[in-house]
Amino acid sequence: MEAAKLRKENQELKQEIQTFSAELESLQSLITHQRAAESHEIQGTSLDAETKSYLDFYSKEYDDLSKFRRQAQSEIQRLSTRLTELSSKVDAVGKAVDELQDYSYQFNVKIINVPEIKQQETARETSDLCVALFNDMGAVVSLQDLDVAHRVPRRDQDGGPKSIICKFIRRLAKFEVMNRRRDACKVDPSGIGFSEDVFLNAVRIFDHLSPRPQQVLFEAKKFKDRNNYQYCWAKDSVVYLRGDSESRPIKIKDFGELRRPAGDFRAAQTAS
Repeated sequence: MEAAKLRKENQELKQEIQTFSAELESLQSLITHQRAAESHEIQGTSLDAETKSYLDFYSKEYDDLSKFRRQAQSEIQRLSTRLTELSSKVDAVGKAVDELQDYSYQFNVKIINVPEIKQQETARETSDLCVALFNDMGAVVSLQDLDVAHRVPRRDQDGGPKSIICKFIRRLAKFEVMNRRRDACKVDPSGIGFSEDVFLNAVRIFDHLSPRPQQVLFEAKKFKDRNNYQYCWAKDSVVYLRGDSESRPIKIKDFGELRRPAGDFRAAQTAS
């Protein structure tokens, strides 16, 4: 995917900037320490006739070196300023790529535990299966509402059917399906082309999350388990936590919010 490629290149550039910035800081520190050492050495030297002679002899060289250091520090400052500007632009590009990918994923749903028609299922066969499933759930959706549907490997590799990623052309069609997603496990297998001995009671439909909110959801679920929260879910690329049925949902936008104490979340949930 183009967005993933852009994100990878942007992250590599960001790492290069961080490395270069660290090298500049190291050079700046070296110059500062060397200047301090030489200043201490001069202050601690008895200015006898021989020392004065040496100082006079090397005064021009020392002045040239001091001038070079001032120029070097000025150049380091200029480069540091430029690096800061570039880093800000890289962050902005990264954010734009995330937003673009999040928007694209808003048209997708992920369907799990739907049996495969055959080992090498075509995109058209998967699309037809999705439409049949959606229609039997009560959603008014046609093949023309889909961009594409295809199978993707399962992460757990437990031998179950591959998951389906279904991309809609219209978000309204997706909303129609998501509003009836709880009925996916109630569909009659024979009504969508399967034999009666096939079970669909484990079928589930979710928003298909882009990598960033997917990782946030993963961490939020761990937070839920650690802190005895009852609910954690995602909707429209936004992750939510909820302590219990009486509390308000809390939006989790990034990893930083999950580092807050659990008590802060509970206070926010009960606040009016």
